[in-house]
Amino acid sequence: MAIVRVEIAKRPQHQRDAIIEGITRVLVENGAHTEGVQVLLYELEMDVWGKGGMTFSERQRRREAGETIG
Repeated sequence: MAIVRVEIAKRPQHQRDAIIEGITRVLVENGAHTEGVQVLLYELEMDVWGKGGMTFSERQRRREAGETIG
């Protein structure tokens, strides 16, 4: 049995479905049984997730404003 936890930004259901399917496929290709693979997606808002001292929401705002992030 494999349990895979993935932390990602919120996204539409069709993308979540594709992520779960893709992760399952990789594990099955490497010896797991399809029914033994569980994938848990933890979706986060971009204003509670940061990198380099600022939230991803702020990073996006600055990119859209043409500012260099670095």
